Amino acid sequence: MEAKLVKSNNNYVETKKRKLQNEKQVVEDVDEKGNEDYGEKETELVSNKIQKLQEHIYLIEQENDVMKNARDDIKKDRDAIKKDRDAIKKDRDDIKKESDAFKEICRDQVECPVCLEVPTSGPVHVCPNGHLVCSTCKAASCPTCRTNMLSGKSLLAVTVIENIEHECRHEDCEELLPLEEYKLHLKLCPHRSVRCPAPQEFCGKDLPLSKVYGHIMRECKGSLNAKNKRVPNDEFPAKFSFRGNKYRGFGLSWKGVHLYLSFDKVPPFQVINVQLIGNDAECKDYEVNITVHSPVDGEMKGKNVQRFSGEPLAIDMEREMKKQSGLIVSFLQMEKISVKLNDGPIAFAMTIDIKKYKSSIK
Repeated sequence: MEAKLVKSNNNYVETKKRKLQNEKQVVEDVDEKGNEDYGEKETELVSNKIQKLQEHIYLIEQENDVMKNARDDIKKDRDAIKKDRDAIKKDRDDIKKESDAFKEICRDQVECPVCLEVPTSGPVHVCPNGHLVCSTCKAASCPTCRTNMLSGKSLLAVTVIENIEHECRHEDCEELLPLEEYKLHLKLCPHRSVRCPAPQEFCGKDLPLSKVYGHIMRECKGSLNAKNKRVPNDEFPAKFSFRGNKYRGFGLSWKGVHLYLSFDKVPPFQVINVQLIGNDAECKDYEVNITVHSPVDGEMKGKNVQRFSGEPLAIDMEREMKKQSGLIVSFLQMEKISVKLNDGPIAFAMTIDIKKYKSSIK
């Protein structure tokens, strides 16, 4: 900002200087004519004016030099500040590298030689020769030197565990976090392992959360998406038709948010819900509307229409809890809603709508 101001002042000085030089030239031209046309008094007045203009030009040149020196000083100060800042950044980076290297050594030292994981809580058992082992893997003899373990515990190892950063254990995640943040991260990690939301009898695969939607869309045997690629899954309200008595699920995408339409049988009821491929806190941001109706009741005004409105379920909710949430319809009511097709199977229709939840409570 200061350099810009100096530059602006410098331009002003140069402009003023050129203007005064032009005035001087005009006066000198008048002076030359004055030798012929003016008297001695007039000539003296012109000469005085020329002298004042020359003094003014000198002062402007002096001011210009001062401004130039100030600009050079500002540039030197700026370069010095940049040099100091770069030096501080280098020192900080060097300290961080040393700190990271030290923490890595500490992690290696407290890593259990059996499960190859760093414990997140004590006690940490130690053999008479100083070798560590976590509580889960402790046995009668040391896994490193085979000495009897006895009852030794390392307080130092627990202190190290509480003060180092812990690497996320989930596949594809490279987060390093302090212990308290690490414990919370494990529950919310986008790469945490979850069960595929498709019916257990068709899939039941465990995989990272970040890969669930791709699995559903391309390869899941318990989902209809791979075999029905022409059926849009991102237009709402969405209407679907189902036939038979064994229902596979369907992956949904609403404005980039991934969800899953799921079926579960809990005799004598059919449970239908929409699961969010995310955590429980995120579910509170959305509203799901599920309507089951006859295929011939396009306006959903028939007497046997069944409706549900509420939050989607988190994908990692306990399976038994999922069986108690959503639209729960008895087998008898499903028979009343369904229509028998010409080729044999019975069919029913379902309309799904998803919205961003807006609370009316202030």
